[in-house]
Amino acid sequence: MKRKSIIYVVVALLCLTGCKNKRHALKQLAVENLKESMEYPKQLQVLAISEPDSAFGFSYFSQQEKAGIIRIMKSVTDSIMKRTNNMQSLDINDFYVMDLAERQMRANSDIRQMLSQATGKKEWTGWKVKIDYQAITHHGMKYNAERWFFISKDGKAVVRTFELPLP
Repeated sequence: MKRKSIIYVVVALLCLTGCKNKRHALKQLAVENLKESMEYPKQLQVLAISEPDSAFGFSYFSQQEKAGIIRIMKSVTDSIMKRTNNMQSLDINDFYVMDLAERQMRANSDIRQMLSQATGKKEWTGWKVKIDYQAITHHGMKYNAERWFFISKDGKAVVRTFELPLP
């Protein structure tokens, strides 16, 4: 009886270790993919990485995640409006505003595309990891963003990314 208990404990510990290593590998894959996409990868600062979560389709977000995306997009719009006096004093030489607006328009386009593809929760398709980071634009300005990585079932490839600008 005591021997069986020890075997169960050992098996449980091995399973936990395997899960922890898999989660670390998924996070590492997302970070490497992010670095490869940067104009200046040495300037990249990873601020936060979410725990890998199950993905059910490559355009599926939970209600909580959708609320977070909407909140972020609203704060970006508010930031642009405040900085431009409700677009009354838009300066095309203000690289911060122009870059933020461009990244927001790209995110809006991605959101529209995902909404048109969304058909509700699908079968399990892999993993998703979210990274908050700071990087440098080609104008030399710092910017913050949140990028979602959808990773294949086997955890070996990034299938899709989606980025939100952060003000």
